[in-house]
Amino acid sequence: METEQNQVPKNAEKLKEIPKWTRKYAQNRTLTILVLLVMAVLFGVFFAVLVGFPLALAVAGFWKGNMILGCVGIAVLVAALVAILKFYIFIFAKYGGKNKGLLDQIIDRWIYGKEGTASMPQPKLSKKMKRLDIVFAIVYLVCLIGSMELGMLGYIPVKYFLPFMALFVVPFGVYQYFIMRPRLGPVILIFPILYAIHAILIITGAPIFFTGTFAVPFNMFLPVFYNFLALIIGHLYSRYALKKLKGISHLDGGSPNEV
Repeated sequence: METEQNQVPKNAEKLKEIPKWTRKYAQNRTLTILVLLVMAVLFGVFFAVLVGFPLALAVAGFWKGNMILGCVGIAVLVAALVAILKFYIFIFAKYGGKNKGLLDQIIDRWIYGKEGTASMPQPKLSKKMKRLDIVFAIVYLVCLIGSMELGMLGYIPVKYFLPFMALFVVPFGVYQYFIMRPRLGPVILIFPILYAIHAILIITGAPIFFTGTFAVPFNMFLPVFYNFLALIIGHLYSRYALKKLKGISHLDGGSPNEV
């Protein structure tokens, strides 16, 4: 049997692991980002429908020589764009600028409020890095929209659409990790790694891609799916880190339910 004197050194060694597991727990509280990502996807779908429907209406009207239908489509499109712009200005005024990060904090408290406060230092970006971040985001958006248009027009074969997207999605995923650490851990690299593997398998002949009428939007959704998966894995790992922390804090005389 182990004596109390023998247990003390072992407990001391385990107590030294508290900073490590605290860091892992804080880096992997990813449900907040998952909720924000779902909100972004829903807004993207809403934006596509709100803009796409009147645009299609206007194109169809002018194509068929129906000027009234075309003008109605243009009017609805302009109204939709004005409404989206006003909504964006409202959101930026409330959650941007000096209030940047407020929405993240609200969601974080809603999800993890009962577990207390735990966060990693926000990455400090120089003005040069901030400009690079904006440029990278614009290039990514242009590549995303451009590949969608090229795919829908048939310039990119369905089989190679996903590998083509991997040329900019994978580097962007890796870049996101380096720009967001130490706030987030290496778990977010699961997203670009899985997507790269998927693209390589397609090139080697594996038929793991969507075909048919909605092939382009369905294939474009795969990066989002892998992002979801990475964030869920991160959350599950945070549960494991929290369990380890509770066990170690119990050794220090605290309650096993305290972090």
